[in-house]
Amino acid sequence: MWKTVLVATMFNLLFEYSMRGINNILVQPFLPLVLFTTYFTLFTMLEDLVLRYRLKDYHLMVGAFSYGIVYQCLVSGAAFIPPLIFGINWGGVLFVILVWWGALQNVMTLYIANRIAPRDWNRGPLSKMGWAAMLLLNGLMVLLFQLYGGIPKGSLRGIVVMVLILIGGMAMFLRVLPGKEERSLTPEFRRDKVMDCLSIFTVIVFLVCAVFLTFDPTRHGASRVNWTATQVVVAWSIVLALGMLTYRLCFRRPISV
Repeated sequence: MWKTVLVATMFNLLFEYSMRGINNILVQPFLPLVLFTTYFTLFTMLEDLVLRYRLKDYHLMVGAFSYGIVYQCLVSGAAFIPPLIFGINWGGVLFVILVWWGALQNVMTLYIANRIAPRDWNRGPLSKMGWAAMLLLNGLMVLLFQLYGGIPKGSLRGIVVMVLILIGGMAMFLRVLPGKEERSLTPEFRRDKVMDCLSIFTVIVFLVCAVFLTFDPTRHGASRVNWTATQVVVAWSIVLALGMLTYRLCFRRPISV
């Protein structure tokens, strides 16, 4: 489990620094530790849910609406950057949840993680104490962002909408969870040449952006990013998500996670 979670965490750190740039480590030296802890605890819990309920790619897409909106509002604050409708930037929220959290940070992340460090389906589930520890640590990281990250604050209306999206996302996730019969089956991980190519190209794009496109730093919400690198990452993320969706619809089978 831990190797799988570690690979997932490192891929997401690469994603973060594809936009922030390696030069950001000198500006915010403690941020890598905070980000590592946030992603490591998140993917520990997500990996346990995949193991317990035999989740597939579409379950992860639905699940992204729950924690994705929380991070959008309380960690990056991007959900509260104008233009706002009912206190929320809907365009930004839907893009991040569907394209980044859903396709890239959930489906592709766990494909890569299990491609490199295959999941042990016979491993026991995370204990209640383990879940409590992961939730506590993750919540502490969110609190640190709130206290020291300069996060844009939402209005009361925006907070209410965030809570409603969170509740709706959790309700949808619970509704699509596999039944007992499906949970008794062990999924087969399918190595896929198309996903391999998309994964390799994504890593290359992120590395190039992190190392070389570091010349135009700016701020977006609470984040310090490089503008050109961010534009490249956003553009590639859209191409990637559309490519994964097209591939998924054409072959009509889940992408292995």
